[in-house]
Amino acid sequence: MDETTALVAWPDSMLGRYGDMLSVADVSRVLNLEPRNVRCLLTSTDSATRLPGVKIGKSWRIARDQLRIYLIFHHNEDSALSSPNDERGPTS
Repeated sequence: MDETTALVAWPDSMLGRYGDMLSVADVSRVLNLEPRNVRCLLTSTDSATRLPGVKIGKSWRIARDQLRIYLIFHHNEDSALSSPNDERGPTS
């Protein structure tokens, strides 16, 4: 698998167990963020960093495909090419 294919495919391993729409709690587990930080991404005034989602009543829903695209475009090399189970210690 070349580097480009790995970059595009890595979100699938994180999102495979979820349905078409994710809740804030689901996204917080995927991204390892507090739910309030996911809500901040959803309501960001900066369109470059805003996570696409739809608010239904008091609840947010995020389309799995939109989250996948968001992850691809907002990756960094360390997160894209490592698994969430990697044990990383201090890099000093």
